[in-house]
Amino acid sequence: MTVSWSDAGGFSLDGISMTAFLSIEGFTAQFQTSFVNTGMDTFSVTANGTLGAVPVNSALTFDPSTVAFVSWQGGTAFSFLGLDVTNIVYLGVPQTASYTQLTVSGTSGGLSAQGTVKLGICPLVFSAANACGTWDWPRCDTSITVCTLFTGADGFVSATATMADYTLFENLLGARWGLDVALSFTPEQKSLTPTLKLQPDWLICPEIELVGEISTGPGPSTTNVALIYGIRGECAVGRNTTIRFAESLDAGKNSAFTGRTEYFELIGISGVLPSCCDSSGSFDVAAFFDGASGSLFDLGLITGAFAVQFTPNFAFSFEAEIPTNGSGWQLFWTLQVIW
Repeated sequence: MTVSWSDAGGFSLDGISMTAFLSIEGFTAQFQTSFVNTGMDTFSVTANGTLGAVPVNSALTFDPSTVAFVSWQGGTAFSFLGLDVTNIVYLGVPQTASYTQLTVSGTSGGLSAQGTVKLGICPLVFSAANACGTWDWPRCDTSITVCTLFTGADGFVSATATMADYTLFENLLGARWGLDVALSFTPEQKSLTPTLKLQPDWLICPEIELVGEISTGPGPSTTNVALIYGIRGECAVGRNTTIRFAESLDAGKNSAFTGRTEYFELIGISGVLPSCCDSSGSFDVAAFFDGASGSLFDLGLITGAFAVQFTPNFAFSFEAEIPTNGSGWQLFWTLQVIW
């Protein structure tokens, strides 16, 4: 059960869900229903097991208020000639939302490849296909991934090639300089996006990263300037507590560093709480800064959360978002009972 209290909506019961499990001869069935306001919202039955050596699963969902079919999904996975094969069949409402999706993946030497084909089945039409390959480049201690995507509506959509964490300098100005490169081709354009990462060798907080971008020039092999647009990192305090921080120097990159587009700076602390039954409780508190709040130190938002298993049958969690301007705050309590 989840209960919320917000500035806009007051107290409300966001929802109650009940889940039951039944195991019979290697198959496990899960029955789940949820209630909203005073009525039953959904009811679903999921089953998982194996037929011989092949794992299979099935899920059926319907609307109990109207006894109407919502969706059915079935899937299987197996290995064949060294390849991993999975297939999903989905039937939904409307019927044009139904599809079947086949994925084949495998590894040979240092190459990993995966291909996916998706077909609409009501009617039977080609929907999309993509293929990706990844291989290691040991000499430069990096990896390269190439992907291509086609759809039934547009034909060729894109081809991308990425290189991850290439080492430019092992130690320059007291930092390791790494480079991520993404090259993208579409029918409309091609783009090259180099991302620069600096990891200073600081003893107190070794997990710190400066992230930047290399601005390309008019030619594909020329550059204009290297720009640093943010810093992020974390520091361990003892065995169970971590302090993290992030700062974006470009408003367009806020979400990549703080996780929220409207805040450019983050300071947070998280850790472990004592909990029952061999489980670990957790807590997390964070402060976000926006530069326009008018409050002390430009503090714009405070968030907090914790989760604890009190007994084998009862767990509790709490989340809060409190803007410093006094409006838009939200509180959530979630209780879980097992019997």
